[in-house]
Amino acid sequence: MKQARFPAWYGIILLLVALALRASTFGDPNVHVDETFYQTVGIAMHEQHAVPYVDVWDRKPWGLFFLYYLIAFMSYAPLAYQLVATVFAAATAWVIGAIASFWNRAQGGLLAGIFYLLWLEQEQGFGGQSPIFYNLFVASAALLVLQALPDLREGKPGWRPYAAMLLGGCAITVKQTSFFESAFLGLYCAYTLWQAPLSRRRVCTVIASWALLGAAPMLAISAWYWLEGYWAIYWHAMVTSNLAKPKVWLSSGIRTILMFIRLAPFLVMGVLGIPKMVSQQRRFMGFWLLAASLGLLSVPNFYVHYALPILVPLTIVSAGLLQGRIAGPIAMVVLAFLAFRETSVLDFEHARRSRAAMTELVEAVRRHDDGGPLFVYDGPFQLYHLTGHRFVSPLVFPHHLAQTIEKDVSHLSTAGEVRRVLAERPSTVVLAPQPRQDPVNWETLRPVRAYIHANCRLVARVETPEWLLSSKMDVWADCNRHGGAK
Repeated sequence: MKQARFPAWYGIILLLVALALRASTFGDPNVHVDETFYQTVGIAMHEQHAVPYVDVWDRKPWGLFFLYYLIAFMSYAPLAYQLVATVFAAATAWVIGAIASFWNRAQGGLLAGIFYLLWLEQEQGFGGQSPIFYNLFVASAALLVLQALPDLREGKPGWRPYAAMLLGGCAITVKQTSFFESAFLGLYCAYTLWQAPLSRRRVCTVIASWALLGAAPMLAISAWYWLEGYWAIYWHAMVTSNLAKPKVWLSSGIRTILMFIRLAPFLVMGVLGIPKMVSQQRRFMGFWLLAASLGLLSVPNFYVHYALPILVPLTIVSAGLLQGRIAGPIAMVVLAFLAFRETSVLDFEHARRSRAAMTELVEAVRRHDDGGPLFVYDGPFQLYHLTGHRFVSPLVFPHHLAQTIEKDVSHLSTAGEVRRVLAERPSTVVLAPQPRQDPVNWETLRPVRAYIHANCRLVARVETPEWLLSSKMDVWADCNRHGGAK
């Protein structure tokens, strides 16, 4: 298997495409609740020396927050993480093209990379969702494995499998579900080396070293939490909470159907491209798709952006069709039409409205800031760092307090946390006038509403857009001054 030349300068083309497709989101402080949360945690790790899971709770692995922590060294502005995410997306697209060029011409690889970028928005990967980052680690690991296969067959491990295992280990620290793809790459290398003319003892030693290197990033993080006395909290966040979260089959099923409808063009191209595949490609890509699917299925509550990891092998498989002189351009036109039929790529006004709304919320909080605590119950948690306030609870993410599915899923009692925060008499409370979470956690919402109506007054109501929806946000302030709402 000889890899066709995939020029490095194609990366410039892919970066320009990524910039063009994502430019309308640049500077938007409220693109999506997930990535703004990651950014907020990264900033809090700077400003408040916050420890993930201890000072601010979530189920995502530490590596994701560390990435946003590193980005915050550049700037706290949302543009910083949005540009970094764009570079990661473009780099992933280049690696997709490089992998596709093992079996196809460079044209097929380039178009596969472009379509990966084009389809990110369709699967809600328009910003800094976790797969935007770890897809690069997994794809790069796959590229290294493919490059290493000839040497592995001869019993020469070389450096590439070691680098691939380390990249896979880094991917797992960003999202646990990437374990399945990383394990596939490790097992593929192990199986290939096992067939080589090498002593079994040597083979087992090499395979064990690969496994240890792949596990090293997660082991190092886990060891730190153990040594600092946070093991119980860390284990609960990484393992127990994921198992304890209730399943919502109806809404998850609807999102799953939507997810696969949006993937349908690539599924069709993959099927049409099967006859063009050599046996080794069918085997490698088939197992990769299976591993990515297992990662998806391992999380019972589906969201559309969970399909982003599957998009990488799907676009690679599609390259066989895309390299055709006639089929390639036709597929390009069809996919571009489907992608731009319902898109916000050209909606530059959205970011301006979002910035204006966030500015209005910040000014409303600051105008009535008497030095007391700020409690963002169900609203933009960016307000904490934008107004200079500390988190009042580790349960910063709105769903963790306001959604019944998340009730008591963390190591903290949701109702107990709300009672504790309200006992501290927050001077400003931010929440939506109509519950945004479904199903609503009335056990926490009722006491919050009782508190604001008894002690605060409504000082602002701001329409606050996100990329996928828009919600009104109320700022209740001057609490404990007026003896009741006005």
